[in-house]
Amino acid sequence: MRGTILLALAMLPLPALALRGQAQPVSLTRAATRPAPARSSQGLIPREEIQAALGYLGVPYTSGGTSRAGLDCSGLVYRVLQDAQGVAVPRGVEALFRSGAAVMYPIHIGDLLFFDTQTQGSPVVASHVGIYAGSGRFIHAASQGSRTGVIVSWLSNPYYRDRFLGARRVVAWRQPVLDVILTDAPERVTSVSPFPSRERMTIRIFNRMTGGGPLDLTILKDGKRVLASRIAPGAFGPAAVCLVPDVGIWDVSVCRLFKGRELERVTFAVEE
Repeated sequence: MRGTILLALAMLPLPALALRGQAQPVSLTRAATRPAPARSSQGLIPREEIQAALGYLGVPYTSGGTSRAGLDCSGLVYRVLQDAQGVAVPRGVEALFRSGAAVMYPIHIGDLLFFDTQTQGSPVVASHVGIYAGSGRFIHAASQGSRTGVIVSWLSNPYYRDRFLGARRVVAWRQPVLDVILTDAPERVTSVSPFPSRERMTIRIFNRMTGGGPLDLTILKDGKRVLASRIAPGAFGPAAVCLVPDVGIWDVSVCRLFKGRELERVTFAVEE
């Protein structure tokens, strides 16, 4: 039997936003035939942005600044994405506003938030930017007010709420696909990288065991069963489960049909 694999889930310094709700309906489909890839598809992890941004707290505001000696709002975004991901982004609020994918709902950790802090009328102009950190808070370099420099503010603050223009997603999350590969040796795995909440993801079950036959699949969220179904992955391709998960800790358990022995359990986190 292979050794147990436990990969610790890194925790954000700020708590996750409470955008919780009921899990969306789950449907079983048959995936197209293809070679089984690696166990999971990794991508950029936006929380690395937050950890980098928090490292600049207290740096003074300096117009045009892009270093620890001083930062402006777009300079903070520019510096953080370079530090965390090596991603080159435009320098300037309006250029950032025109880049990336527009975000409606939900706003995810790492999304860029834009505000019109100057015109207060028409035309609307993006003049301030921050990085969403979860729980309704964002990190930004403020040029005025009771606190200036790099700080954490609430999006619900009337000043920012009334001037909020929208969000852009410049850094992508991991691909929303989790592969569970069954072998003759039972295994438990914790996926180290989180999945984004409220976005369609696919769980593919590959059968590499000796023999075949139907299996029992159970999906749990925070220890409570969300789905129980019978699947039969085989030589013609994996069985695939499609769902839209909300925030929480999820488990995928696959058991033999008659003996009830658990063949595989994969635990993964879903974050906002």
